[in-house]
Amino acid sequence: MYLLHIEHSVPDYEAWRRNGFDSDPLGRRQMGVVRHRVGRRADDPNHVMIDLEFATREAAERMAAALRQMWVGAQARGLINTPQLTSFELVDSVDY
Repeated sequence: MYLLHIEHSVPDYEAWRRNGFDSDPLGRRQMGVVRHRVGRRADDPNHVMIDLEFATREAAERMAAALRQMWVGAQARGLINTPQLTSFELVDSVDY
Protein backbone atom coordinates (compact mmCIF):
# COMPACT_ATOMS: atom_id res chain seq x y z
CA MET A 1 0.00 0.00 0.00
CA TYR A 2 1.05 3.56 -0.67
CA LEU A 3 0.02 6.66 1.22
CA LEU A 4 -0.12 10.35 0.37
CA HIS A 5 -0.07 12.46 3.52
CA ILE A 6 -1.30 16.00 2.95
CA GLU A 7 -1.41 18.95 5.34
CA HIS A 8 -2.53 22.51 4.78
CA SER A 9 -4.47 25.27 6.44
CA VAL A 10 -7.83 26.57 5.24
CA PRO A 11 -9.68 29.79 6.00
CA ASP A 12 -12.86 27.90 7.01
CA TYR A 13 -12.87 24.14 7.67
CA GLU A 14 -16.61 23.63 7.09
CA ALA A 15 -16.53 25.47 3.75
CA TRP A 16 -13.39 23.59 2.66
CA ARG A 17 -14.91 20.26 3.68
CA ARG A 18 -18.15 20.88 1.80
CA ASN A 19 -16.83 22.66 -1.31
CA GLY A 20 -13.32 21.27 -1.54
CA PHE A 21 -13.01 17.78 -0.11
CA ASP A 22 -16.53 16.34 -0.19
CA SER A 23 -17.16 17.62 -3.72
CA ASP A 24 -14.26 15.31 -4.78
CA PRO A 25 -13.07 17.33 -7.80
CA LEU A 26 -10.42 14.77 -8.81
CA GLY A 27 -12.55 11.64 -8.37
CA ARG A 28 -10.68 9.84 -5.60
CA ARG A 29 -12.10 6.38 -6.35
CA GLN A 30 -11.36 6.70 -10.06
CA MET A 31 -7.82 7.87 -9.25
CA GLY A 32 -7.20 4.69 -7.24
CA VAL A 33 -7.82 5.82 -3.66
CA VAL A 34 -8.87 2.83 -1.57
CA ARG A 35 -9.17 4.61 1.80
CA HIS A 36 -8.95 8.13 3.13
CA ARG A 37 -8.72 9.77 6.55
CA VAL A 38 -9.28 13.44 7.34
CA GLY A 39 -8.16 15.07 10.57
CA ARG A 40 -7.71 18.50 12.09
CA ARG A 41 -5.07 19.75 14.47
CA ALA A 42 -6.36 19.75 18.03
CA ASP A 43 -5.08 23.31 18.58
CA ASP A 44 -6.10 24.66 15.14
CA PRO A 45 -9.29 23.26 13.57
CA ASN A 46 -8.52 25.04 10.28
CA HIS A 47 -5.29 23.05 9.80
CA VAL A 48 -6.26 19.83 8.03
CA MET A 49 -4.51 16.50 7.51
CA ILE A 50 -5.59 14.08 4.79
CA ASP A 51 -4.24 10.57 4.24
CA LEU A 52 -5.04 8.91 0.93
CA GLU A 53 -4.20 5.19 0.53
CA PHE A 54 -3.52 3.45 -2.79
CA ALA A 55 -2.83 -0.12 -3.87
CA THR A 56 -0.06 0.94 -6.27
CA ARG A 57 2.74 3.46 -6.31
CA GLU A 58 1.73 4.53 -9.82
CA ALA A 59 -1.78 5.49 -8.67
CA ALA A 60 -0.32 7.50 -5.77
CA GLU A 61 2.05 9.30 -8.13
CA ARG A 62 -0.80 10.13 -10.56
CA MET A 63 -2.86 11.57 -7.71
CA ALA A 64 0.10 13.56 -6.36
CA ALA A 65 0.59 15.17 -9.78
CA ALA A 66 -3.14 15.95 -10.08
CA LEU A 67 -3.23 17.45 -6.58
CA ARG A 68 -0.25 19.70 -7.26
CA GLN A 69 -1.91 20.98 -10.41
CA MET A 70 -5.24 21.56 -8.63
CA TRP A 71 -3.55 23.38 -5.74
CA VAL A 72 -2.21 26.10 -8.03
CA GLY A 73 -5.75 27.34 -8.63
CA ALA A 74 -6.94 26.65 -5.08
CA GLN A 75 -4.10 28.71 -3.59
CA ALA A 76 -4.69 31.53 -6.07
CA ARG A 77 -8.36 31.67 -4.99
CA GLY A 78 -7.42 31.61 -1.28
CA LEU A 79 -9.10 28.25 -0.61
CA ILE A 80 -6.01 26.59 0.88
CA ASN A 81 -2.65 27.75 2.20
CA THR A 82 0.79 26.15 1.74
CA PRO A 83 -0.12 22.53 1.02
CA GLN A 84 2.50 19.94 1.99
CA LEU A 85 2.47 16.49 0.42
CA THR A 86 4.56 13.50 1.49
CA SER A 87 4.49 10.07 -0.14
CA PHE A 88 5.02 6.87 1.86
CA GLU A 89 5.09 3.15 1.28
CA LEU A 90 3.15 1.47 4.10
CA VAL A 91 5.24 -1.33 5.56
CA ASP A 92 3.17 -2.17 8.63
CA SER A 93 -0.32 -1.48 9.95
CA VAL A 94 -1.86 -3.04 13.03
CA ASP A 95 -5.30 -2.42 14.50
CA TYR A 96 -5.62 -2.72 18.29
